[in-house]
Amino acid sequence: MILGCGNITLQPGRMRGNNQRRQRKRTHQALTRLFQILLSESAYLIWVLRCERVIQEKTITNKEIKARWYCAINDRLTIDKVTMTKIIRTKEFMKLVEGTWEPILRKGMELPVNWLQCHEVLVGRTA
Repeated sequence: MILGCGNITLQPGRMRGNNQRRQRKRTHQALTRLFQILLSESAYLIWVLRCERVIQEKTITNKEIKARWYCAINDRLTIDKVTMTKIIRTKEFMKLVEGTWEPILRKGMELPVNWLQCHEVLVGRTA
């Protein structure tokens, strides 16, 4: 599953109208993308931590693991924000980035109006 996570797609539920179909497709595309990002970043971090523990004989605390995971996810968010504002400036990509990150960011805090253009850290920030 981890090696093929780029091919994973979350299936949308039943769809009725044409407008609903487009909205759900966009939502599930964003959720699939978020799932792929979380899975791949987590797997990579597990591999790195294992290498540090086995090869370097380093002791890693739960607090450090959590901090490094937040850092990895925040780096991915930052990459998406930079890509959206400087490289791919299309409305479709902006909606995809918003749909990917907004649901998870809104759970724990109130987002600024233009959070995609903000240069502050969002993941792991307490409200």
